[in-house]
Amino acid sequence: MDFMDQYSDDGGDGIDPGNGDIPEVVEVGEEWIGNSVYDFGGGRNEVEQAQGIFDCSSFVHWAFEQIGVQLGPLGSVTTDSLANEGESVDSDDKEPGDLVFFDTYKTDGHVGIYAGDGQFIGAQSSDGVEYESLEDGYWGETYNENVQRIG
Repeated sequence: MDFMDQYSDDGGDGIDPGNGDIPEVVEVGEEWIGNSVYDFGGGRNEVEQAQGIFDCSSFVHWAFEQIGVQLGPLGSVTTDSLANEGESVDSDDKEPGDLVFFDTYKTDGHVGIYAGDGQFIGAQSSDGVEYESLEDGYWGETYNENVQRIG
């Protein structure tokens, strides 16, 4: 069962992202689950994106672009540029659609989009675009509580 199969907006036992809806920026990314490849530095042009080739920051850029939000020039988007986009939010106040950051090979070396219920969607080196836990395993250990809200 994937993340969206677990979700219900009826306030029942499903994922409650806060306002009852999964943000569109999270939903659009599901197109690439199982159909994408992670490539560090990849996804910096439309040809690669059409083939499902992304790194974490180009995937975030692509997802927001799909809903009409520009996060700077595609050719120069990085985790560093995204770490300064929007408004900083306390980790305890994060909401679905916020950017979440991880200390991997450097501070803020990885970025994803918070999906609610302790999950984020992003392009990871192991499987391409996937939902991952923000609380457990490798990503839980490297989550640095840097949260940026794109307004």
